[in-house]
Amino acid sequence: MSITFPGGFRAWGTRAGIKPSGKPDLAMIVRDGPSDRAGSAMVFTRSVIVGAPVIIGREARASLLSPVGSPGRLAALRAVLVNAGNSNSATGQPGIDDARACMSAAAALLGCDAREVLPSSTGIIGRPLPVDKITRQLPELHASLARGDEADRRAAEAIMTTDMRPKTSRREVVIDGATIRIGAIAKGSGMIAPRLDSARGPSAPSATMLAFITTDACVASADLQDLLERTSGASFERISVDNHPSCSDTVVCVASGASPGPRLVPGTAGFVAFASAMAEVCDELSMAIIRDGEGATRIFRVRVRGAAREADAAMIAREVVNSPLVKCAIHGRDPNWGRLVTAAGNAGVSFDPHLASLKIGPVEVFRAGVPITPALSDPRLKDAMSGGAQGLVECELTIGDGPGESFMIGCDLSREYVTINADYTT
Repeated sequence: MSITFPGGFRAWGTRAGIKPSGKPDLAMIVRDGPSDRAGSAMVFTRSVIVGAPVIIGREARASLLSPVGSPGRLAALRAVLVNAGNSNSATGQPGIDDARACMSAAAALLGCDAREVLPSSTGIIGRPLPVDKITRQLPELHASLARGDEADRRAAEAIMTTDMRPKTSRREVVIDGATIRIGAIAKGSGMIAPRLDSARGPSAPSATMLAFITTDACVASADLQDLLERTSGASFERISVDNHPSCSDTVVCVASGASPGPRLVPGTAGFVAFASAMAEVCDELSMAIIRDGEGATRIFRVRVRGAAREADAAMIAREVVNSPLVKCAIHGRDPNWGRLVTAAGNAGVSFDPHLASLKIGPVEVFRAGVPITPALSDPRLKDAMSGGAQGLVECELTIGDGPGESFMIGCDLSREYVTINADYTT
């Protein structure tokens, strides 16, 4: 089980005819039970061009985080309605109206306020949302909502676009004698380089990345929002397939409060344990996304150490991971240290190359501004460039003796990636 692993949730996925292929393309995740112990949180793309669901989602988030007692305040989401095959982006006010029509139709079946239904869309940009196809299928989708492996599988498959496989995760932790469960599904394969926003303003420096997380913990929306922003920044924002954030990137977490445990409060041991489990779920999903990168044959991690600030290290790591030349070298298993080092030098962060060193796996190939030529004959280097036992090429770049460090995970650039994206809309 995954998305319905926690108590208080049902889900299903079906075919609405949005995808020309006829594959599943409509899913719904529903929270059952009262809202007094429930909470919700969400983060979205920072792109200037955003889809209608992101605009609506940001409004919902603002309501969730408004002071208790505010007129019309949302306590928690009741459902998430996800369609694949059409992103409902660059569709103007008609796209927003279309999304709201779908929200209203779903809410009528659930017996809730339309604002409690969050829309989410992924697929081709700029095409009108086929509202009739979606609303026509909603009664059957609603009647099919269930818990268990089959429900989870159908929901996970219905949100996919170019994905080769569904992506799921779950964790369980005991807090104060009560079992707390977390479940999740995600999609993403190309157009992946999430840069997610914050409910309180811009955060530090996606087909689309979508991730939906459920938990039966009792946690307030504001606390859940803070946690989701931190965990997303340390996981989803650390991956890049093609350095192209989507206009629809979304991560949503809904807490049902169905577990009998007390409300989780930041600063307590229980919240720390819950946060750790949430981080593991987000890490697992982000790794599943990057491993399923369009056309990917191997993945690599670039860890930067010794920078003056963490933000500087992150900028360098991102620059290296997104370099097409580095990605080609990874694809060809070529330990081309020059491409990694010069990409780092192009990140806009000043550092002294005479203090820099680079390791690929356990082999140091560059030190004090010059290559270590004999290292290129080290037999361990070939294994390192193949990804080793973990299937992950590890690159560690040290640029000084500062406290700042960060990492990014990317995938190689293959012929298959070009083929997929050359023919995406035609």
